[in-house]
Amino acid sequence: MRPAAKVKASYGLMLFIVAAVIFRMAEVVIHHQGEIHSHIWRIPILLFDLLLGYTLIRILWSAARQGYGMRSGLRLFRAHEDALLSKQFQEKYRNWNTEIIVVREDAFVGLTIGLRRPRIVLSTGVLERFTEEEVEAILLHERHHCQSRDNLKLFLSTLLADAFGYLPIIKPVLAYAKTWRELFADRYAIEQMGTSLHLGSVLWKMIQLGVIRQRRAVLHFMETAIDYRMMQIIEPDEVVKVPLRLYRPLLVTCCFLLLMMLGGSS
Repeated sequence: MRPAAKVKASYGLMLFIVAAVIFRMAEVVIHHQGEIHSHIWRIPILLFDLLLGYTLIRILWSAARQGYGMRSGLRLFRAHEDALLSKQFQEKYRNWNTEIIVVREDAFVGLTIGLRRPRIVLSTGVLERFTEEEVEAILLHERHHCQSRDNLKLFLSTLLADAFGYLPIIKPVLAYAKTWRELFADRYAIEQMGTSLHLGSVLWKMIQLGVIRQRRAVLHFMETAIDYRMMQIIEPDEVVKVPLRLYRPLLVTCCFLLLMMLGGSS
């Protein structure tokens, strides 16, 4: 199975299970709400109530946290924006129809931010450390994230991870999808430039500098999957094999779902 199809299939399976869990929780709570005072039903319904309440609270908390983080990050970038450099990059890549923000910062910043209208953010430190071709490779990588709406996918994935972390299938599927998002973006940059040389040079320099950043609802250039990304750089004509170990997590998740089915049965 091709990587893109495998990502979609695993994601679809995960979403199906999540939907089944939500439906079962809601069904039990609604169907047996009149029996809450029954000695037989009190504990099972209470547990379903708690689980449903926990899930809803985590969804709202995750959405609020990510939304606040993105707004705060964008305000910070705007406050430190180099308007002249931003205008130059906007003019150079005007056919992309994507805003490019250059911020005055010595550290490495290369990321995509925003859900409805994704923007690319670069720091002056990137422009000072890398050649023009290497900067273009970084921009092409981020452009693919913008075109694929990967920030929105990351936002929703984080919601699922925060709200349904008790389902073992969530973590491996999201990690697998996250890895391939980076590989697809790298592949796009390689194809557009016709060589993996410049992107490989960027990754190698960043490994030497030890720049690995983790951000919520923001796709950072060096965030994840560095080993697989280097494998793709070394052998660009070969499909990278990223393992998806779903057997045990799927089995445990199905057992959990079965217990939910039995737990609310009359």
